[in-house]
Amino acid sequence: MLLLAAGVACGVGSPEARAEESLFGYLYLTDTQPAGHWGYEQIQTVRAGKARGSYFAIDLRNEIEYAFTDRFQVSTYVNSSYLRTRNVYDAEDPTQNIPDQGDFTINGMSIEMRYRVLSPYTDPIGLAVYMEPEVSLRDAQTGGSRAERAIEFRLILQKNFRDDTLVLASNLMLEPEWEISGNDHLRELWAEITFAASQRIGASGWWLGLEFRNHREFPNMDFGQQEHSAFFLGPSIHYGTLNWWATLTVLPQITGHPKSLGIGADGQEIADSRLHLGQHEVFETRFKFGINF
Repeated sequence: MLLLAAGVACGVGSPEARAEESLFGYLYLTDTQPAGHWGYEQIQTVRAGKARGSYFAIDLRNEIEYAFTDRFQVSTYVNSSYLRTRNVYDAEDPTQNIPDQGDFTINGMSIEMRYRVLSPYTDPIGLAVYMEPEVSLRDAQTGGSRAERAIEFRLILQKNFRDDTLVLASNLMLEPEWEISGNDHLRELWAEITFAASQRIGASGWWLGLEFRNHREFPNMDFGQQEHSAFFLGPSIHYGTLNWWATLTVLPQITGHPKSLGIGADGQEIADSRLHLGQHEVFETRFKFGINF
């Protein structure tokens, strides 16, 4: 949040949106930086609320991006998080609690590669493909040590209307993961589909939008063994100038399953009447800030 204040103090540019702005908190668009240009972006995600105990997390991603061409962009991320827990169950084994903690740690690094196939400004629909290999040594959910390799793939769709003042977008994401935790070697597949719309407000740099997200997990990379599904819906607000931009999305969970996670360490059932509170939380909000060089 401090970066936003700095940006407001320093930003003196046109309120018109630049093509590589991120209008949404959780969706990617097909736009990239112009060839030869650099950019910096910070993503802050707050997650809070479990079925039992006190759970609060802030995930931080610091990114440097460079566009090799007008279509191809590469970014490097440093991923870290702050996690504070008290009397919170382990979602993988609810008969045990994760350790009480309150610390900030670097989790790992990742590299993003995005290629725009079709432009939403000159083609009937915008299309981009995205790949992000990641290596991490800490579980951002539990704070436990682990060695994990993952590759996130995205298919990005974008359609603009009303002289590019209304933007509709969708992402389809698949992320296989290979994890080593103690003597266990695990394979998982994460799948996610997102939809969003954003409308520019007048001739200013302000945009108002709505985002929808459905996230699922499949153990052993088997689509026939879905472990959970969680649905999120919430508003987004964006402001951009020629040199910097900021986006805020509030995304509470609206429903999910399974709602019951099993019997806890005290012998009582861990469950919520509406939500899945194993791998996800009651509430998420994401703030993104970017500077264009």
